[in-house]
Amino acid sequence: MIINPSAHTVIPRRNTLRKSNSKRRRRTHTLSLPGGKLLWQEGGKVFAGAVILLCLVSFFINASVTRVTGDIEKMEAACSVLVDTNIVLRAERAKLFSPEAVEVLAGNRLSIHPPGPEQYYKF
Repeated sequence: MIINPSAHTVIPRRNTLRKSNSKRRRRTHTLSLPGGKLLWQEGGKVFAGAVILLCLVSFFINASVTRVTGDIEKMEAACSVLVDTNIVLRAERAKLFSPEAVEVLAGNRLSIHPPGPEQYYKF
């Protein structure tokens, strides 16, 4: 209770206007769950276990995807190197099979040279 000295009045506190705790109406009916409390507790445990299991599976799948992605990138880099090497080797092969290259190699290795203009004889 608060006393106002200027007016000499008594101002009651807010709590005093309420009913006392013993007279307060209490909830007599609680919310009941279908299947009972124990069923919902066990179901919650199963659900929590399933969530943990799914998190672990997701972690392992993510790790596998990361590893496979790295392997694929390495294979693509190796494939690119092989394609470049193949292009170079095909160009070298085409150069070696050209008529000019065949004449040079035949002349160097087999001592076969095309005849000069003075080597032609007419019979």
